Amino acid sequence: MKGHIAISSAVFPRHIKGQMLDTLARKSLWEVGLNYMHKTGHGVGAYLTVHEGPTEIDWKPNPDDPGLQEGMILSNEPGYYESGRFGIRIENLVLVKKADTKYNFQECGFLTFEPLTLIPFQTKLLDTSLLTVEEMDWLDNYHQICRDVVGKALREQGRLSAFQWLMRETQPLG
Repeated sequence: MKGHIAISSAVFPRHIKGQMLDTLARKSLWEVGLNYMHKTGHGVGAYLTVHEGPTEIDWKPNPDDPGLQEGMILSNEPGYYESGRFGIRIENLVLVKKADTKYNFQECGFLTFEPLTLIPFQTKLLDTSLLTVEEMDWLDNYHQICRDVVGKALREQGRLSAFQWLMRETQPLG
């Protein structure tokens, strides 16, 4: 979860390659001697493949990566696996969009991510004692977006039990 939040909340200069963001997702695992071998994220297309390149978030260099630009859609999917035992991947699709920053160094433009897959995270599966206040705030804000967007659609469709489930599963942590 920490890696997913780190990518989701990143602010970075336009045209930065995804490789430069990959460390953000892996940092918490590396600090305790763990890692994962898959890409943290990849481009997503409509009619080509689910892993559309050349843009990706990966530790391996990709000379064809043009860098992140507004309007791109990528996956954000850090995870952890223990062979033969279990695996977990926290995944969402994100839109690269313009970031609202106080400064704009040399007019380069800064970007960030907007979540597209508005599905609540199962907080009962999280050890929230491992999350910082900022990470819990991010999760609460994400869940509020789920409530606002998905909750509205569920109410309009008259899906009361689904709406009640959403409200229950997206209670603020703080």
